[in-house]
Amino acid sequence: MLIGLDVGSRAAKAAYYSGDGYEFRIVSSQNWEDLLRDKEGVVVSTGYFRKRVPHDFNVTEITTAIYGVRRFIKRKVDVIIDIGGQDTKVIDIARNDFRMNDKCSAGTGTFLEYIASYFALDVAELAKLHRLAKCAAPINSTCSVFAQSEIVSRLVEGYTKEEVIKGVHHAFAKRIAQMVPKRARSVAVIGGTAKNRGVVEALGKELGVRVFVPEEPQVVNAVGAVEYYLAREGER
Repeated sequence: MLIGLDVGSRAAKAAYYSGDGYEFRIVSSQNWEDLLRDKEGVVVSTGYFRKRVPHDFNVTEITTAIYGVRRFIKRKVDVIIDIGGQDTKVIDIARNDFRMNDKCSAGTGTFLEYIASYFALDVAELAKLHRLAKCAAPINSTCSVFAQSEIVSRLVEGYTKEEVIKGVHHAFAKRIAQMVPKRARSVAVIGGTAKNRGVVEALGKELGVRVFVPEEPQVVNAVGAVEYYLAREGER
């Protein structure tokens, strides 16, 4: 068995491959050991803690993102946007380059968690409310402190909760779009945040390009770790 182990800042993901396909499991980062319990095989690690967990090989998230997206999306993609809990990576495949936002929570999954908690919502509920909005409230900041101030102001002005959330998603997308090369024509979005269709829709509008989301966006890097190993061994 091959095990792709992606231990990030918030969640740990495993992709188990035995030749007949993949099985996946996701737990919190603190419980990553559960992903290896009763499992034997070659472990290929990636993510924030790739060098701290037991592994036979370790590889960067940049590489695993590329291999994972190739497995899930059977068409040419110019850029991969990997939205993590603590950082967001924009990978320019054509130029073999990347940019990363890791200075604060702006443009990361943690920012959206903060917004959800302000409204006493689960993060998954943000996309549902986004779809109910008639317009997007004007939100300019993706700094947690300043964004909350703007949110309060918009609510006082009469915007609905749904419209404010849609505005937050567009502000979030605009922040990320600034890192994407202008020549990009197709983009893949991965990471747990890609499950939020409101963010994906906002990114598509801000970028003006087609945005692809893999069927299982949160485990792409774990799968990519296995795919990298298979290619390395000449099995792909």
